[in-house]
Amino acid sequence: MRQLVLRTSFTSICAHRWFLSSLWLLLPCTVGLCCNALGKLPSGAEQSAREGEFWTRIVDANVIYVGETHDSRRDHEYELALIRSMTRSRMHFAVGWEMFERSQQCELDRFNERRLPLAELLARTGFEKSWGSYSPLYARILEATAHARIPNIGLNAPTTLAHKIAEGELLSFREKKQIPKEFQVPAGAYRHFVQLLGEHPGMKQHDLPRFFAAQNLWDQTMARTILEFHRKNPATKLVVLTGRGHVQGEFGIPDYVRQKSSATQLVLLP
Repeated sequence: MRQLVLRTSFTSICAHRWFLSSLWLLLPCTVGLCCNALGKLPSGAEQSAREGEFWTRIVDANVIYVGETHDSRRDHEYELALIRSMTRSRMHFAVGWEMFERSQQCELDRFNERRLPLAELLARTGFEKSWGSYSPLYARILEATAHARIPNIGLNAPTTLAHKIAEGELLSFREKKQIPKEFQVPAGAYRHFVQLLGEHPGMKQHDLPRFFAAQNLWDQTMARTILEFHRKNPATKLVVLTGRGHVQGEFGIPDYVRQKSSATQLVLLP
């Protein structure tokens, strides 16, 4: 399995916040120098070579992660441009969403089949309250996939379950069964998680293991869904839209997928 990371041609530090009320975790990262066919590049032969390398890696990949900062319009414009470019190139792919839960796939299927309007999909899934406030471009991405008949896949665990784990609440038998057991948490993952979190107001040391467990629930559930999709659709690429903290470094979703599959994974950090 190959996991490649392409970064943009500018250097920045991602904004990071911890919203305990909704448990949307944004982890910090440093974006270094590399190639990006969708961004600004030098003209001439160098640009052509970089674009050629970029699209060769897109073609070769089975799973393509776009690690976004959830409230970054630029990141969402990048995602929309990538999806439109892949559509124009007639690539066979689906879009996997951190922002939709696995249990919401029935609504997504109806939307994919054009039996459910976008507004009703967003209302039924609670998307507007949980994610719509970050950017109106999420809706435009969904519109683009619907127009091109590109399937949308809900990847994530229930928000209520992640919240209960982070709060240390007792879980029912049914909730415990939803927690993946097939993966191994790699050595160093907890230390990496704590380092990425950094210093947060009100953050207590004894809370961190629970927050890490909630993060692993997200990562492992999304990895499980990606693996299931790849097994059922080996000829279809999956473009995964997710927060950067779920895919950067040697940990997170790509690591859990790598434990169970030789699929070629590509990480893009706008």
